[in-house]
Amino acid sequence: MSDINILPSVPASAVIKLRVRPGADVEVASWQAKMSMAAAGFPGFVNAEVNALAAASASDRPQWRSVQQFRSANDLQVWRRSEQYRRLLQDAKTLVDASDPTALSEEEAKEGYADGTVSEVITTRVKPGKDREYQEWVQRINRAEAQFIGYRGGFLQPPVSEQQPCWMSLVRFATPDQLDAWLNSDVRRRLLVEHEALVESWEHHRTPSSFAGWFPERTASGEAPAAWKQSMLVILCLFPIVMLEMRFLSPLLSKLNSSGSTFIGNVISVSLLAWPFMPLVIGRMNWWLTPRKDGWSWINPVGVLLILAVYALETTIFSRAL
Repeated sequence: MSDINILPSVPASAVIKLRVRPGADVEVASWQAKMSMAAAGFPGFVNAEVNALAAASASDRPQWRSVQQFRSANDLQVWRRSEQYRRLLQDAKTLVDASDPTALSEEEAKEGYADGTVSEVITTRVKPGKDREYQEWVQRINRAEAQFIGYRGGFLQPPVSEQQPCWMSLVRFATPDQLDAWLNSDVRRRLLVEHEALVESWEHHRTPSSFAGWFPERTASGEAPAAWKQSMLVILCLFPIVMLEMRFLSPLLSKLNSSGSTFIGNVISVSLLAWPFMPLVIGRMNWWLTPRKDGWSWINPVGVLLILAVYALETTIFSRAL
C-alpha cells in the first residue's frame, strides 16, 4: 500500500526560496538546472521556473525562487518525497549562509507565479537520442547566463509528447539591454556551436515585460495588470503560433540562413499576437486580468484554473494533430 495520500487533482508547486551567500551565484545556477532537470523526469511535471526576487534592502542579498509545477498535488507529493528532491534540497543548504535561519525555505503552493521582466522564449526540437546531452548543455548555459548582469532566472518545460518533442525555455533579464548583452556575447556564441550538434531546429522570440502595449498600462484601481497574468495570457496565445510555425513555416524557410528565417518568424508571431489574438484574449479575460479590489476572492484562482485548462487543451491538440 502506497503512503501517498489521494489529494485533489489541481495544479500544485514546490517553491524553494534561497538567499544565496556571496560568491555562490554561479553555483546556484548549476543547482537550479539540476533541480529543473530532475523534476522533469517525474510523472505529472508541467514546468520549472526560476526567478530572482528583489532584495528587501540595499544591504541585503537578493533572493532566488525555484518553482517546480505539477499537474496534481499527488504528483507533487511523489516528487517532494523522492530521494532526488531530498538530495538537491540538502545541496541547497551549501549555497546559503548557515547562520541565517531564513536564508532557505521550502513550501507547497497552489500557484507559482512569474515575475515580469524582459524574456527570450526559445522552442527547441532535439535530435533523437540527444536528450541527455541536451540537458547537460542546458546546465552549462544556465551557469553562463547567471554570470551576466541583470539575470533574473528562467523557465523550462520538456516535450509534451513523443509526437511533439519540443523543449520550451525562457531566459529573463532585468532590462532589454542586459538581455541583449547576453544574447550577443561570445560566451553564448560558443555554447550555440555545441547546441547546433544536438538539435534539429530551434526558434526564439522576445517578450518584453510591457508586451508591446497590448495590456492597459493602468486599471481603474490605478495599478498595472499583474506581470504574471500578462505572462500567462501571452504564453496562451504564443504557444499555438510557435507550434504552427514550426510545423508549416519552418520547412518553407529551411533554405534561408538562421537570421533570415528567425526574423520572418518573429515578424509573423508578433503581428499575430498584436492582432487579432491578444486584443481578443484580453477582452475575454479582462474580468480576471484587472479585477476590482473589492471583487470576489474566487476570481484569481478561477482564472488561473481556466487558463491552465486551455494550456492542457492546446498541448493535447498539438500532440495529436502535428
